[in-house]
Amino acid sequence: MKTVAVALTLLLAVAGCGSDSEPTPTTESSASASSEATQGVTIDITVAGGKVTPLGKKVDVKVGEPVTLHVVSDADEEVHVHSDPEHEYEISAGDDKTFTFTIETPGQVAVEAHHLDVTIVELVARP
Repeated sequence: MKTVAVALTLLLAVAGCGSDSEPTPTTESSASASSEATQGVTIDITVAGGKVTPLGKKVDVKVGEPVTLHVVSDADEEVHVHSDPEHEYEISAGDDKTFTFTIETPGQVAVEAHHLDVTIVELVARP
């Protein structure tokens, strides 16, 4: 009985640690489910070998809808979202991170890789 209690305690401790310290992975299915539930947009961004993809792509979004940037990078970088208010996200080499924000004003919003000095996407926010 004591062995079962110890095993159960360890199992609960490991489960609790995993959910606090690990980011929720973004997969096709979870991104789709998230998009359906929130009507949001997810943009996958890769920084590798001194280049970024996508590069200069236009993406339509609705004012107030969640926009999620999923960034995988092999180098330190800063992603700047030139909206009002602006958003800046620090990326370290080896990162696989997601950042979510909303745009509250209609118009075009540049999302840029600061160190590479390129526009990743141009968000076109419509009411």
